[in-house]
Amino acid sequence: MHKYLTIIIVIFLIKSCDKDNNIIPNVSVDFRIQASELDGVGSAIYTQENYGVRGIIIYHKNNNEYVAFERACSYRPNENCAVVQLNNEVNPSFLTDSCCNSSFLLEDGTPFSGPALLPLKQYSTNFDGTYIYVYN
Repeated sequence: MHKYLTIIIVIFLIKSCDKDNNIIPNVSVDFRIQASELDGVGSAIYTQENYGVRGIIIYHKNNNEYVAFERACSYRPNENCAVVQLNNEVNPSFLTDSCCNSSFLLEDGTPFSGPALLPLKQYSTNFDGTYIYVYN
């Protein structure tokens, strides 16, 4: 009996220490912006902070494709400083979070350095020739 009780306690302790602190809250996102707000392929912009959890970055991936990422970092997103930024606002090539020193690819939000293991939260996009729709 003592053996089973010890096993149960060990499992409980492991599970309680294994809390997932990397969950970005689900919030409703549904807005549009004019495509002319972005300069062209390879450009990116920040949206207002009232979209998503900490704002959204929209990247012009190729001629008719845009991707949108949550600015809350995928590593400890509840920390106030966990906000991703473009490495260069004029000619961005990746995203960074200076709080944890993680970096992410602009193409798909995949982490390539730092402690972040999960990709950035990505929102769906649709382009109709004039507007970029961002939603979940």
